[in-house]
Amino acid sequence: MKSKRQPKRRLGFTLIELLVALSLLALLIVTLAGGLRLGTRAWESARVGASLDEADAIVRALAGQLERAFPARLRRADGAPIVAFDGGPDRCRFVALSEGTANWGGLVTTEIGRNGTRGLDAWTLVYREDDFAAAREAMRATALSDRLDILSFAYFGAAAPNQPPQWRDDWRGAATPPSLIRLRIRLRGPRGPVESAATIALPMQ
Repeated sequence: MKSKRQPKRRLGFTLIELLVALSLLALLIVTLAGGLRLGTRAWESARVGASLDEADAIVRALAGQLERAFPARLRRADGAPIVAFDGGPDRCRFVALSEGTANWGGLVTTEIGRNGTRGLDAWTLVYREDDFAAAREAMRATALSDRLDILSFAYFGAAAPNQPPQWRDDWRGAATPPSLIRLRIRLRGPRGPVESAATIALPMQ
């Protein structure tokens, strides 16, 4: 009696099995690529968030300095005293009350401005009336950022007794300080510029 032949086992993959395997491989590649893109976007978003935090922190620090402004007077031989305040569109020098954490106390001449093409610095010096206009080289510099794009100031108030209050881009040689200061900075971020701004009321009246 002849035994039945067992069918030979097929070696390798069938076409259907190969297609299924290729489909699973393609799905895996797409999933990995999507995860990589998501991780990249999350990293870039974190960097942008860090830049925004930096800009906001700088504005808060500068606003804190301006809020401690003090109306020191500068005597003039040819006229009435003027307030120790010299503001321009991209720099501002004033007298502030010390935080008390410095080696000195009392009043400090402070200037906020651009240092070079990208630097944002603050300069400080113990206040003396004769030294209010001292050069920056004679003051202590504190670097705030090396990615500055724009620094702008605007001042609101009556620069003279016969003038109505208004916004202007400078405040020099006035008898009284401005009532408000509008501060805006723009930094170069990893994905473009980031901005922060504040309007500060000066307690100097």
